[in-house]
Amino acid sequence: MDDNNVQTTETNVNDVTKPEKKTDTGVLKADETPTPSPINQEDQIQKLLLENAKLKRSFDKAASEASDYKKKYNATLSEQEKASIEKAEEQARRDERLAELEREVSVHKYTERYLDLGYDKESAQAAAIAQVDGDIETLFKLQKKIIDAKLKAKEQELLKDIPRAKTGVYASMTKEQILAIPDRAEKRKAMAENWELFN
Repeated sequence: MDDNNVQTTETNVNDVTKPEKKTDTGVLKADETPTPSPINQEDQIQKLLLENAKLKRSFDKAASEASDYKKKYNATLSEQEKASIEKAEEQARRDERLAELEREVSVHKYTERYLDLGYDKESAQAAAIAQVDGDIETLFKLQKKIIDAKLKAKEQELLKDIPRAKTGVYASMTKEQILAIPDRAEKRKAMAENWELFN
C-alpha cells in the first residue's frame, strides 16, 4: 500500500513540472492550433466595414424620414394645440370670473343675514367672508365676540334698572373715593355697597 501512494505522488509531481512548449520568440510550435492567416483577417475586416457602411446609410435614411414625419406632425399639431390652448385659457378665465361673482353674491347675502341678527357691519362682513371661505374657527370667534358683547350690554341695561339702596355709610361714594380708602376691610365694605361701580 505504501508503494502505491508513493508512486502516485511522484506521478503528480512530474505532471506539474512539465515545461511549456514555447520558443524564444513567443510563437507557438506547429503541434498547437494554427492562427488564421493575415490575408483572411483583412478580407473579414473589409466585409465588416462594408456591411457597417450599409447599415449606417440605412440608419441615416430612417432617421431623416422620422425627422420629416415629426416636423410635419408638429406643424399640424401646433395649430390644433394653439386653438385648444386658447379655448382652455378662455374657459379658465370664464370659470374664474364666475367663481369670483358667486363668491361676491354669497358674501353679500350672508352679510345681510348677519346684519339682521344684530351684528355690526364690520363683524357681519367678516363673518360672511369666513362662512364663504369655510373658515369655521374665525366664524365661531366672531360669534362668541358678538354674543359676549350682547350679554354684557344686556347686563349693563339690567343693572341700570335696579334701584340703588342709599342706606349704607359708603353708599354715596364714587369709585375713586372708595379706592382711596386706606383700610383694606373698609375698602371691601365700600366696594360691596357700590358693586355696580366695579363691573
